[in-house]
Amino acid sequence: MRLRGNQKVTFLIDGYNLMHALGLVSRTSPAPHFERARTRFLDWLADGAKGRAASLRVVFDAQQAPSPSLETVHRGVRVRFAFKRTADDVIEELVAVEQKPHAVTVVSNDARVREAGRRAECGVATCEEFTDWLLGDDSEYQGADTPRPPEPDKPEPTAEETDELLRVFSKPKRSS
Repeated sequence: MRLRGNQKVTFLIDGYNLMHALGLVSRTSPAPHFERARTRFLDWLADGAKGRAASLRVVFDAQQAPSPSLETVHRGVRVRFAFKRTADDVIEELVAVEQKPHAVTVVSNDARVREAGRRAECGVATCEEFTDWLLGDDSEYQGADTPRPPEPDKPEPTAEETDELLRVFSKPKRSS
């Protein structure tokens, strides 16, 4: 995952998808456990994003919610519940109307959500890529203008190795 230059990026996060990927909850977790895990999760996100050129916006499923709620802020993390819908539905709507899609990165392992982000020309990150970014050194994920250590030199293949690779990968596939 690469952030583009020094611009501020907004991560639009599929909340329960990331929580499941992190192993914080399972589909059978009781409601009180979900609530405590969600609060700890939001605290973790807020701590990890502190001092970074990024804002976080998390959308949670809320199909069973008794009433709609406004978007709230939890320690700097914007939180929205998808009243009577899935987070997937809300994220699709948000990216479809996004005025600056290149400044948004959608975070989810869900293929539908990731495809919606791609169609809207947003960045897309898996839960694992986002977690690596959140836990890692921010400079490691900056744009191409950030100096990086040189990669170690890779030896050129020998003529024999090249011939062998060409032989193996040039064989026509056998038909069944």
